[in-house]
Amino acid sequence: MPASASSTHTLLAAFETHYAELIRYIARRTGNVEEARGLAHDTWLRIAERQSDGDTAATDPRAYLFTISHNVAMNHLRRGHWMAGYLAECEQIDAGAPAQTPDVADSAMYRQALAVVEKTLAGLSPRMRDTYLANGLHGEKQADIAARLGVSLNTVERDIAQAARCIEDALHAWRNPRAPARAASSAGRRKSLAALLGVFAVGVSGTAAWHHLQREALRFQTALATVRGRQLQRGLPDGSELTLDASSRVEVDYTAERRLVRLLDGAAFFAVQRDTDRPFIVEARGVQVTVLGTRFGVDIDGGQGVLVQVESGRVRVDTGDQTDELTAGQSLRAFEGRLRRDAIERPAAWRHGELQFHDMPLADALARVQRYSTTRLSATPAAGRLRISGELRVADAGDWLASLPRVLPVRIKTLADGGVEVAAR
Repeated sequence: MPASASSTHTLLAAFETHYAELIRYIARRTGNVEEARGLAHDTWLRIAERQSDGDTAATDPRAYLFTISHNVAMNHLRRGHWMAGYLAECEQIDAGAPAQTPDVADSAMYRQALAVVEKTLAGLSPRMRDTYLANGLHGEKQADIAARLGVSLNTVERDIAQAARCIEDALHAWRNPRAPARAASSAGRRKSLAALLGVFAVGVSGTAAWHHLQREALRFQTALATVRGRQLQRGLPDGSELTLDASSRVEVDYTAERRLVRLLDGAAFFAVQRDTDRPFIVEARGVQVTVLGTRFGVDIDGGQGVLVQVESGRVRVDTGDQTDELTAGQSLRAFEGRLRRDAIERPAAWRHGELQFHDMPLADALARVQRYSTTRLSATPAAGRLRISGELRVADAGDWLASLPRVLPVRIKTLADGGVEVAAR
């Protein structure tokens, strides 16, 4: 074995030995245990990709390992500080230019304003509320309203004017004009609110505009992706949380009717806030998972099947012609129209740096490990069909690969491009 390969193997063994200590070390510097796990994976990748450093690593593997971890953590913090400054600059630039689409703060403002208006309308007398909405939203003429209700035209005009004043007073109270700092920081958004005020004060919009405002106030869209070896945790506008595995992609699309996430590649874990009016839906490869409030993971495996694992609560899984329900500790794999149920102790174990294989084709297991490996992994058709079960810590991927010939009738071959191929013996 070449000296550089021996040194790398020694460092990976030290990584395994000191893994828990390493997590604590990085977490003390970043202040975040989840980030520490991701940065530990970066450390493992640095070791796997390293060139020989002479005898430095072999002399004291633990010290060398913690030096790499320290450098990785410091680079991460520097990038974070740079990004914070960059975003602050972007915010200043955006403040000086009109927004093209509502941001999350705009959406929150619209929701609050709509809630104020609806509460005010509910507090009006039935005749005054109906008169105001009939004229302002439905466009009914005041004379026609007076004839329909059997009251004078002056009464209709007075009801509309009084309702408009109540709404305007409620909105002014909500905006709190006596807070100058907030008014100055929100000046751009107050222009957006003018359109909302116009719906009620001027009454030029119809019912369609009202429903459009309600829908757009709850609209949120974004796309997220991760690179090999890195995970991402992101909060969503409704208070739900999304954890994205390495080499994964999602699209998030929230509307007034539903909360939709499309998993395009990889795996994701969701901690969903309950909202009976807007179900939370995850779509992946023709499989639809629907919940109200729960914690669960969805994984597109190497064979392009979809694995759903529930940590708490209940989910419904639809595959077009089949429907099933899962509760805590249950998993379901959907592939080519077939569903297979299993019990699982640790749903989405990849969040903790572990992978679990349950009677999985070796080709699919290699594709799963590939999300973290810098080396291209493949299997011949015969080897890829072999089944494998067990658990694997991501940091031990190299040792796991080397051990395959001891548990399966395969051999490991290094290709000319540096990739690794697993072939049947």
